[in-house]
Amino acid sequence: MFTYIIIGIISIIGIGVLVSCKKNTNKETAEKTAEQNPYMQMRKMALDVTAEQLGFKIPEDSIKVYGIVTDLDMDGGTATIVTYLTGDASIYLSSGGGFIGAGQHESVRKVTKKFVENGHLISFKGEKFENPELPTKGNANFYFLSNMGKTRITESMSKMENGNSEYSKLFEELNIVMNEIRLKSGK
Repeated sequence: MFTYIIIGIISIIGIGVLVSCKKNTNKETAEKTAEQNPYMQMRKMALDVTAEQLGFKIPEDSIKVYGIVTDLDMDGGTATIVTYLTGDASIYLSSGGGFIGAGQHESVRKVTKKFVENGHLISFKGEKFENPELPTKGNANFYFLSNMGKTRITESMSKMENGNSEYSKLFEELNIVMNEIRLKSGK
């Protein structure tokens, strides 16, 4: 099942890459492309969201993950899946496409909330980071947003797909979220 979802995401990225396959040959063209493709800005905003901006007031004596932003390497591109405890969910593609605001659908909200809630326990295995880098070839970066800071876990997608990773369950739940977003966004 994971493979089919990943193939679907790769297909979407591939179409986006084909559509925007022009090479930037000078600074002016590169700047124009950056204006037309807000991927990095949207990703940064997703990673910088605070609990307060989402409407959560988390007591100071507790730790709560309120969001998980996941970057998946897609063989030359990146898919960023944005999930918050509110049920809000989006997929941003480095090619410029994506699905924004999928959390308006109850089925998406339900699986997204479950994914973020279950990710809370895994977040403690992550390491604090300075720069939220894009994933290296064949890897996924899970960024956990909490009231006590941000942590990151990087893992091989093939290890997670094959069930050979302690994060396979997290990856399975992420695929459920992506599939539900894809199903609802296709309507």
